[in-house]
Formats: sequence, C-alpha cells, structure tokens
Amino acid sequence: MAESPSPRCDIDAVLAAHDRQLLDLPAVVGVYPGVLADGRTPCLKVMLARPTPENERKIPREIEGYPVVTEISGEIRPLRP
Repeated sequence: MAESPSPRCDIDAVLAAHDRQLLDLPAVVGVYPGVLADGRTPCLKVMLARPTPENERKIPREIEGYPVVTEISGEIRPLRP
C-alpha cells in the first residue's frame, strides 16, 4: 500500500486555498484545521449539517497531503443579539 505524500504547505494556507470549494458543497457548514485521533497528525476537518451520499462522493479524503475528516455538527446558525 502506497503512503500518502507528506504535506508540503502550511495547513492554514491549504485550508485558505480550498475552503471555498468545500463550503460550496451541500450540507457543509464549516471547515477548520484539526488533528486526527492520534492527537498529533494535522488534518482538515469538514463540518456537516447532516451526512449525505453526495458529500461522501465529493469530499476528498486528502488535500495537498493532509487527510480530510468529516464530522456531523448539525446546522449552525448565528446567535441573536
């Protein structure tokens, strides 16, 4: 099994370059840099309002060497003053 290439760019730069394409997908409500369950491997987290088959197909498993992880956050709405 081939290993994924090591990330070459800063994770914040990668996120800035790709956040719009991820946020344009249905049910995606947020993206942020995070870490995998091992507590040390950086990854990109994609927050979903709900899981959809379309997102399972369209969200990449890796972007520029960083793993992409989805999590169900539910709808995000602004607080009312």
